[in-house]
Amino acid sequence: MATALARRASQNRAVARAVRGPQNLYAAIRGYRYGAGLAASAPEDGQPSLSEAHALEAYFDAHEEGPGIWKWRHYFEIYERHLAKFVGHDVHVVEIGVFGGGSLPMWRTYFGERSRIYGVDREPACRIHEAPGIEIFIGDQGSPTFWDAFRANVPRVDVVIDDGGHQPHQQIATLEALLPHIRPGGVYICEDVHGSFQPFHSYVDGLSRSLHVVDGAPVGLHHHVKSVHVYPGLVVIEKPRGRPPAFEAPKRGNDWRPFC
Repeated sequence: MATALARRASQNRAVARAVRGPQNLYAAIRGYRYGAGLAASAPEDGQPSLSEAHALEAYFDAHEEGPGIWKWRHYFEIYERHLAKFVGHDVHVVEIGVFGGGSLPMWRTYFGERSRIYGVDREPACRIHEAPGIEIFIGDQGSPTFWDAFRANVPRVDVVIDDGGHQPHQQIATLEALLPHIRPGGVYICEDVHGSFQPFHSYVDGLSRSLHVVDGAPVGLHHHVKSVHVYPGLVVIEKPRGRPPAFEAPKRGNDWRPFC
């Protein structure tokens, strides 16, 4: 990858400046040091807690028997922030990483009877978790060949939740295979992006750079990515519902003193 990036940089002056420019490296180091050095602060009295119970968290806490569910608690508020719009609709959800199998019926209950849940795992025994509205696919999430077959069998995807192998090469392969396949307005979630220097985090940083290219017509990325949200251990990508907007900066008013 480094060789390919260097070759591209030699062919594109803007990329060359971004890759080789010391200002970019300095800014990244400065931002990391600033963020790592911020002191913790106590919430003000009366400020609502982000851990207030939501539907998914309530389901999780009430689930004391049956197939296992293993989730970071702070994920629930994030799930609902980005996924609540699909509740009650005909939504097609892919979760990579079946494991105990308990999250599949959790999603089915949360989204409702009109939802369709697809679980992906490399362990064939996970098929025991198939149920009405829940289908299991067996394969390697790091394999483009597997995703080719999956897309042929599942032509519609609205939500992807990657809770699979958690290895950067698997996360990258999954995103590249499914992001263009997700329907407009859909959501891509990658869980367990742990550590300040996890390569998938760097990948997403590079991926999102073109979102800031707004000095002309929308680029290809604008047709697939509306926004990128980075949370502790979790990355969310939202897709645009329609064509990306025209990037314009009109002026209003007629008095610009003291500048003109």
